[in-house]
Amino acid sequence: MKKTMKNAAIGLFTLLAVTTGFTAFATNVNEITPAAELKMIGRSQNQPIFQLSLNNKEAEKFVIVVKDEFGLILHQETISGVNITRKYQLNTEELEGVDVTFEVIGTKSTQSTVFSIKNNTRVVNETAIVKL
Repeated sequence: MKKTMKNAAIGLFTLLAVTTGFTAFATNVNEITPAAELKMIGRSQNQPIFQLSLNNKEAEKFVIVVKDEFGLILHQETISGVNITRKYQLNTEELEGVDVTFEVIGTKSTQSTVFSIKNNTRVVNETAIVKL
């Protein structure tokens, strides 16, 4: 009887330790948020629109630099605040297939994040055979 109680206690303790470890790990993963995120949100007049989201918890200044693949600065601005969201529309007719980079530089942390936008144009011809 003592041995059964001892085994049950060890099993319960092990189960509790393993469950607590997974719970702590899961909450730490949820707390991590990316500092900057860039995504394409659509098109307006056949020109792509990108949304830049800065997920900072404290007020900070950021320098946003948009360059082409040759290093020519297309746009530069300094913004500040908390949880900033900005939208950018690129004129693809002026860019003529040139790749673009977005660089986000935090003045407080001096870290930079670079997003590269590759332009690919494809012509797709499909032939389908359907039995009626």
